[in-house]
Amino acid sequence: MASKIRALALALLVGCAALPPSRLAGQSALPDLTALKGQMKVFDAVVDQTVSQTFTAPFGLLEKTQGAYLPDFGLVFSLEVNLSPMRLPNPFDPRPLTPAEIDRAQQAERDRIALLKQTIPRLLADHATGLHELDSAAYVAVVVHLFQVETAAEIELPGQLVVQAKKSDLDQFWDKKISYPQLVARIKILQM
Repeated sequence: MASKIRALALALLVGCAALPPSRLAGQSALPDLTALKGQMKVFDAVVDQTVSQTFTAPFGLLEKTQGAYLPDFGLVFSLEVNLSPMRLPNPFDPRPLTPAEIDRAQQAERDRIALLKQTIPRLLADHATGLHELDSAAYVAVVVHLFQVETAAEIELPGQLVVQAKKSDLDQFWDKKISYPQLVARIKILQM
């Protein structure tokens, strides 16, 4: 009996030694990075197109979306947008901004941020299905950097919006196991 236990323990050790270190720690194996890179490029383009159609020039996309794979987390897509409709003082019109202009611009930017909070989760629900190389335990996050116009006025608006979804929640939505409102309730949105 003791020899059987030793043989089983030895087989278990040999089997574990053959596993990559990430599997030993209970983490998922790396996806096919070449295939994932292609899927990320498609998703980059979808994010860029969606933002460009949502916010027309000159208040749109400043920096195109770039995705990155982070082992033990998942995918992060980052972009920069200008949502500020504020008039910029220039040599041909050096007038300072009026309090009314600043208030209108701040409200317009708040409205546009609210629209982003609706647009990005919908975009994940509709288009992240193409990221099928990603393990279901991973996350997909979209980080939107919000361009801020420097003014003398004290403006308290976020500089970033982070929208994060677990791939397994997206999978359940695509498999029609949860509804869109249930998916949105599981998506984390952070503005800072």
